[in-house]
Amino acid sequence: MAAPLSTTDLRVRREILDTFVAGHIPTRIGVMRALDLEYADVAASYAALAATHVIVAHPETGEVWMAMPFSAVPTPFSVMVRGRSVWANCVWDAFGIAAALETDVSFVTPCPVSHQPIAAGVRHGVAYAAPGAVVHVGVPAPRWWDDIGYT
Repeated sequence: MAAPLSTTDLRVRREILDTFVAGHIPTRIGVMRALDLEYADVAASYAALAATHVIVAHPETGEVWMAMPFSAVPTPFSVMVRGRSVWANCVWDAFGIAAALETDVSFVTPCPVSHQPIAAGVRHGVAYAAPGAVVHVGVPAPRWWDDIGYT
């Protein structure tokens, strides 16, 4: 089991999420500068956050790949929130952005079968989707972390 998160870890997490909300991709250097921390402290916090599944580090760069519900890389889930576009990892996270920020969101994503666009989102706290839309979860929840990049 991973050690509990430190105050610095929680500050780093907040900065990562705030950076996504501002429409930018967080980096260790950016977090270091924003919080006036040493690079080694930010790197240690990234490791702690990854160990506790708060973030997923990119396997090649070590930078944030995912900080649920946000994605640092383009996905089929470009979510409009507060006048800007951010990426979600999946449809579940697209709706999760609305919950995390307590705000309305909208997105259009292609149907994985027909490739037709499906509009969905949250308005005034209520989720909506195009008539007949179905969410398919291909991996059971207890196995998501077996390969979170695929899930």
